[in-house]
Amino acid sequence: MKLALISPKGVAMGTNKENQSTAEIYEDLNGIESLKELMSCANSPLLTIAAIVEDYFEEITYIDEEIESIPSEGDYDIVAMSFMTQQASRAFELAEIFKARGSYLVCGGMHPTNSPEETLQYFDTVFIGEGEITWIEFIKDYKRNNPKQIYKNTHVIDMETVPTPKFELLKMDKYRTIPIQISRGCPHNCEFCESTKVYGPKYRHKSVEKVMKEIEIVKSLKKNPHIYFTDDNMLVNRSFSLELLDAMKGGGFRWMTHTDISLADYDEVLGKLFDSGCRKLVIGFESINPDSLKNIEKWKYNRLTSYGESIQKIQSYGVGVWGTFIVGLDNDDKSVFQRVVDFTNDNNLYGAMISVPTPFPGSGFYSRLEEEKRILSKHWGSYTLWNVVIKPAQMTVEELREGFKYTLEQIYSKEAVAKRMEYFKNVYTNMRK
Repeated sequence: MKLALISPKGVAMGTNKENQSTAEIYEDLNGIESLKELMSCANSPLLTIAAIVEDYFEEITYIDEEIESIPSEGDYDIVAMSFMTQQASRAFELAEIFKARGSYLVCGGMHPTNSPEETLQYFDTVFIGEGEITWIEFIKDYKRNNPKQIYKNTHVIDMETVPTPKFELLKMDKYRTIPIQISRGCPHNCEFCESTKVYGPKYRHKSVEKVMKEIEIVKSLKKNPHIYFTDDNMLVNRSFSLELLDAMKGGGFRWMTHTDISLADYDEVLGKLFDSGCRKLVIGFESINPDSLKNIEKWKYNRLTSYGESIQKIQSYGVGVWGTFIVGLDNDDKSVFQRVVDFTNDNNLYGAMISVPTPFPGSGFYSRLEEEKRILSKHWGSYTLWNVVIKPAQMTVEELREGFKYTLEQIYSKEAVAKRMEYFKNVYTNMRK
């Protein structure tokens, strides 16, 4: 049997007007190389699926539509896709193409998990949740000519049982960054987040030995790789973090990941990051408006007054903080744009990911806005976090669009980027002293 694993295109899948507007904004920004690294990354779950089912297939092909075209020909017995909401519109198009070729279509990931009924209109089988157990169940049923429409995971997956992803399927020269997932679960429950609805609040991780094995495989395939640990909150378990950072020290690679602002409280962890190869951390600040943040996540609201001090402390160890912010939340008026600009520049954040409120299916935010009839579009290709798809509470749609553009232009102006570069030169000078 032949299996094709496909990651559908998710960038520039909005309307023509949205795509043109996005292109015009980003082509004028300065110093966004790190943002490109974050966005140009392979689909880690598909590589894990390849490892799970490799004994059942004579041929497994990995296709990433962000770096290559879909083959015009190909007779695959099964075509499997994993996708987030912004990829869903394209995934549905691809499903129709491969169904016409006679392939059996299956899918999993954030969007199928949270919208299984919609997804079943295009796919023969949908996986809900983690797939380590259900994929084997499906393959056995498929070989008996009796596959189910839905396979739902009901187990807490032990990360030590997750097989090593088939990194060798990647066209390594096409990627800036290589993904590795070492843990699942996040203790926070932000209203807009769909990930915690899939992986849950319990933090689970692979052993240090298992993680190091995966890193060594990546290093054997790509010289001096930049690794993106795709975990929701990688450093939340401090004892595990210390053990892992010690193992990665002097490993000959650089890496980035997601964590939360409480990392600033743990000097021992901070002191090991740089030597382990960490150069960037993505931290979800979400909002600097107290009223907005209180509605998103109470834990983050309680940390708001110490945001600036925590950023300065983390970055003093030579690790840049990428802050994520949502502008246009229900308690935001038009002053939020300048406030985010000032906060980012005053605190010398290494970078900032600015987004607009986006109601991903499965999140509490989606349920609330659906009930309030404020969702303007369900064309999933527009759900990129920078296209306005809802009716804002305290501004017009156009004001949110213009404010989003203004925020990015100010944060990534030549002057702002130069100021940040000078700040980090001083940080590294002080570290050498």
